[in-house]
Amino acid sequence: MNSYSSLRNKRILIIAPHPDDEAICCGGLIMLAKKENAHVHVLYMTIGSSRQFLTGKTTSRERLPEARKAAEFGNFTYTVGFEGNSFMRLDTLAQKDLIEKIEDEVHREKPDIITIPSHVSFDQDHRTAATAAITALRPIPSTLRHQAKIILEAEEPYVWTTDSPPPHNFYFDISDVFEEKLQLLACHKTQLREDPFPRSLENLRRLAGLRGCEIGVQYAEAYHLLRGQLF
Repeated sequence: MNSYSSLRNKRILIIAPHPDDEAICCGGLIMLAKKENAHVHVLYMTIGSSRQFLTGKTTSRERLPEARKAAEFGNFTYTVGFEGNSFMRLDTLAQKDLIEKIEDEVHREKPDIITIPSHVSFDQDHRTAATAAITALRPIPSTLRHQAKIILEAEEPYVWTTDSPPPHNFYFDISDVFEEKLQLLACHKTQLREDPFPRSLENLRRLAGLRGCEIGVQYAEAYHLLRGQLF
């Protein structure tokens, strides 16, 4: 289990397929980082307009102000990788373009910790971003390119797959900041859904409670450690 002190003054890069994914999957980490004076940067892989099966259409005109509000509340900076027609169509872009976007962000931010999306998500943008991140973050000598000390695959409540989800082997105790995580997600007003939708506030509370039980605390976020070393 990670500790608050290990985040102090660290640089964290969160690769989020869309605005709101940073809050759903890594909101606890973001709020812990805020308390510990860590620098957090979010790379939103794409933002744009899209049909929403349940609620009609959502637009970048709505999503961008929400992202700015979340960044202000969570005390993080962000960039957007691709806009317009790429939203919910990342799988139609050349992997090389996505890989280079992530590589450029790593070079610019030089993070100590990186989180990537779940590769078993039922969302095609999430799976595509995860695949690109694996290549972009491939281990090579640090004399050639910056290498983050810790790379984590985030858990998300969107797993419905024939593949086996990766085991949880890295946790953050978010008991003290869980309510703030929910407030961070609430910044993305157009994306809030009623229970039992997977990203409802109630379901995120259930999931965090379950992960907390796994390490003996009230609430936790779980990750799969892909690469790690002591700071």
